[in-house]
Amino acid sequence: MNHWKNLFKPLLILGLIFPLIGQQGEVVPLTKHVGYTLDAEENQYYEVFPEISNFESAQFFEINNNRIEARISFVEYTRIKVSRRAYTQKEFIDLQIRLNQMPEITDKIRESFRKNLTYLRTEEILENIQTGQYVSVKHRNGKWVRGTLLSYQKERLLLQTPFAIKQIPISKMEQINYREKIIQRPEWKMHFYGLAAVLGFGLMESWNRQTQPAWGQQWHNRFLGAIFGLIAGAEVYDTSMILLSKKNQFGLTPAELDKINR
Repeated sequence: MNHWKNLFKPLLILGLIFPLIGQQGEVVPLTKHVGYTLDAEENQYYEVFPEISNFESAQFFEINNNRIEARISFVEYTRIKVSRRAYTQKEFIDLQIRLNQMPEITDKIRESFRKNLTYLRTEEILENIQTGQYVSVKHRNGKWVRGTLLSYQKERLLLQTPFAIKQIPISKMEQINYREKIIQRPEWKMHFYGLAAVLGFGLMESWNRQTQPAWGQQWHNRFLGAIFGLIAGAEVYDTSMILLSKKNQFGLTPAELDKINR
């Protein structure tokens, strides 16, 4: 009696596990040219799951003789999630026939689609943003956080804002705007510095006329105005180069991607 009691628990566990193993099914190819995994570029081209936002990949499993199950991976706030869809054998064969009638996807087509699949390269893009850049981040609460990028570590952006240092997890981001490369126009520097110095000199000259200080103090004020103008000119030059550089917009959600691509 005790022997059967001891066997009961292992047999019960096996009885529960084996049906689950059977439900996993065997992965089957969608078509010869697609293979066992449908990727994001192929999904856009063949329109297998056009309604799935931020599609990442899908595989098809034969559960039994009349049931094929698609397991679809998609990205939601940089996290991979999975959904399932069932097909009858006829529905799956009809899908295969439709795809086989279409021309095979080419490398050129893949490249054209890849430009709009930035949500698959979130980590890569954030890691390649140069520190010291001014970036704008849209939080999931709808607010924008703007500041200088200090670092990107452990899936968090560290930004220096005018009042504090803020950490923003990428899972809380909806959009980020940044400039991949800051242009340089060294031939413009003298124009910026010269104009800023003249403006600083002119402001202090206006101050001299209003206050009527002694002759020596007047030249001291003019000298300070020109110096501060030169310092301001350097800042204005750097800011102008940033603003004139091409801005990249990177959306992490379907809604933000739609806004950017309009």
